[in-house]
Amino acid sequence: MKKIVLSFLVFFALVSGSALQAQETAKVPAWTRYVSPSGYFQTGYSTDQYFNNSFYIKRVRVSLLGTVLESPKFGKLEYKVQADLAGTPKLVDYWFKYTLRDEFGIQLGQFKTPLSIENSEYPPLKLEMIDYSLLIQRMCRMSTADVSGISATGREMGLMFYGKLFPIGEGHHLVRYDLAVFNGNGINKTDDDKRKDFMARMMIYPIKDLCVAGYYMRTLGPHPEIAPEYNDYDWYVYDRYGGGLAYSSKYGWLRGEYMAGHSLGYRSHGLYGTIGYNIDKAWSVGFRYDYFVPNSRMPENAQRHYTGAVNWMPSKHFRLQLNYSYRLEPGQGPLHFVNLMTTVAL
Repeated sequence: MKKIVLSFLVFFALVSGSALQAQETAKVPAWTRYVSPSGYFQTGYSTDQYFNNSFYIKRVRVSLLGTVLESPKFGKLEYKVQADLAGTPKLVDYWFKYTLRDEFGIQLGQFKTPLSIENSEYPPLKLEMIDYSLLIQRMCRMSTADVSGISATGREMGLMFYGKLFPIGEGHHLVRYDLAVFNGNGINKTDDDKRKDFMARMMIYPIKDLCVAGYYMRTLGPHPEIAPEYNDYDWYVYDRYGGGLAYSSKYGWLRGEYMAGHSLGYRSHGLYGTIGYNIDKAWSVGFRYDYFVPNSRMPENAQRHYTGAVNWMPSKHFRLQLNYSYRLEPGQGPLHFVNLMTTVAL
């Protein structure tokens, strides 16, 4: 893996230099239409009421993406390769996406799953808060806190069919759908249990800036080996189901989702709601409420987070975010967290 990442970095540096040089000359080499380098890094400082504080590096990502084919007759073929160099270097995205027409396309490789709205539709450069909502972290394999025990940055390796239906205006379709099957055991891993995750999502856009979505996931395949003393049906079920809505405009945003599901013998559920206001082109403020119950049989163990945000983005290449979070965790008193993060995009 280290050799792959290092090779990728060398290629990225060479391509970036060539692309910048090409921009300074009158003639642009034809190959630059097929390779577009990009990248960003996020670093910051966090502290709590006990003065546990640290500088940190959240993400350092470099990407190559491009369009191999674009034709009114034969459709569009795109690709992306992305590596994250923060912590242990790893490839996070590598996929091909072929869009035959608006109504039908195929994506193959490793990419964000269509489970929820926030996971796939709000990448880190678009997300209004520093961290993803508690629901996404704990039920979409976004972090080490996921109830399944799998941390996969919200991604999986698999195949997805997608499309947009019922055009009702310029660049506006009423329905978007995603049907996918994944290995279901984390990123950069082949299938090791003969089981697959099936996911389906439908997103309805009654107006261009408003999305109402519903989604479902179920693991299909042979049942895992379960100890005889566990006869509860829940031990054999691994699923997710939920829905939500998202609205964004030049004035601000409004988003909320609910999700529930079974994993490791118990049912979890949670929700979040976030709202924000764009003061001007550079400044915005927001608030998010998170609620999550790891085990529905023990509602007293619910987690509740209240997060306020102030964002300053004077250009598309730079953003400064300040978050304050008040957290109620099971068995603990109120916790206070302050997080300051800088994003630089190239």
